[in-house]
Amino acid sequence: MIDMRIGEYHITSEPRNYIVAFAKLFDDGTPKTITTKTGKAFNERILGYYNSMPLALQAVAKDMMKRGDERVTSVEQYVQKAKSVDVALNHAVYEHGRELEKQVDEE
Repeated sequence: MIDMRIGEYHITSEPRNYIVAFAKLFDDGTPKTITTKTGKAFNERILGYYNSMPLALQAVAKDMMKRGDERVTSVEQYVQKAKSVDVALNHAVYEHGRELEKQVDEE
């Protein structure tokens, strides 16, 4: 099962889908939770359901490009923002891979 965070984004998996959600975070970066009848849950908004991890990551990248306080007014600025999104995604995937390796080593 996938349970990966990339900044404000949360990717989880179920048997047939990868779910991408946008989470509300506290200032320290921890996800906000809400109390429901069944317990506590993350305060998130589902962005979509995808049938592969690459499609889920593409959806995160696309949403990252649309969001933000920065106004992009030139191709050069767009390229810079695209590079920063690419670096953020690569780092998150690398870190998630390291966590999985640690879990396998502990078993």
